[in-house]
Amino acid sequence: MVQIYAYQNSLKTGEGKDKYCFRSVVDQIMDSEQLVREIISYNSTITDADARAVLSVLNDRVRHFVNLGYKVELPFGYVYNKANGTVAKLNDGFVPGKGNHRITSVFKFKDDAADEMTKDASYKLAGSGYVQLPAIKEISSILPNGMESENLDFSAGAMLRIKGKNVSFVAEDEVQGVFLVSLDSSETRVSNYNRIGTNVIEAYVPAVASGSYEIKLVTKPGTERYEKTVYSTVVNVTA
Repeated sequence: MVQIYAYQNSLKTGEGKDKYCFRSVVDQIMDSEQLVREIISYNSTITDADARAVLSVLNDRVRHFVNLGYKVELPFGYVYNKANGTVAKLNDGFVPGKGNHRITSVFKFKDDAADEMTKDASYKLAGSGYVQLPAIKEISSILPNGMESENLDFSAGAMLRIKGKNVSFVAEDEVQGVFLVSLDSSETRVSNYNRIGTNVIEAYVPAVASGSYEIKLVTKPGTERYEKTVYSTVVNVTA
C-alpha cells in the first residue's frame, strides 16, 4: 500500500503557492523469494528451480549487455546507461569519475506499463508528517570470527545483527528499540547495543527464558507517532 502524507512545503517561496505538499512511502516489499513463489503459483508447470534459473539468467544478461552499451528491452521498460558531465573545452575528453563525469544506469518504463501500474493504484491517506517507515530485511547471528551466520539460535549476550531500512532509533526512549516478543506476547526490551545505524543494528540478546521469540523494532521517525515492524522469522534463545 502506498501511504500518502501531507507535510509543510519548505520550497514555498511566494504568495499563491500551496503551503503543503504530498509525499509517500510504501509499506510492503515483494522480495525475490516472494516473486519466485508468485511465478510458481501463476503457472503450475513452472518449478521452483525453473523460476530461480530464469531470474538468475535475466539478472546476469541484463547487467552484461547494459554494461556493453545496449539499451535492453524488458516487457515493461528499458534499461540502459547514460553519461553526464561538463567540460571547459569542446575537445576535452569524457573520463568517468573525473570531476562531475558520471555514467549512470537508467530504467525507463514503457508508457502502457506505467499507465497500468498507476491506474487504480492502491493508496491510503495516512495523515500529516512525512514518516519513514522502518523495515527489517534480514536478521543474522555473529560468529566469534565476526562473520555473519544464518543460524538464529542465540544465548544471552550473543550478538544479533538486524539489517533493514530506517531502523535507527533513540535508545534513551524506552518506547523505542528492539524487543523480543515471546509466544505469549510478553516483551523484553534489549538494553545493550554495539551499533545503532540507519540500515544496521547490532544488539546483544538479553537474558530471557528459553524459547522462540519474534523480533520487534519500534522507531519514532517523526514527532507525531511511533512506528513498529516485526520480522517474519522467529529466533530461538537458550537461557
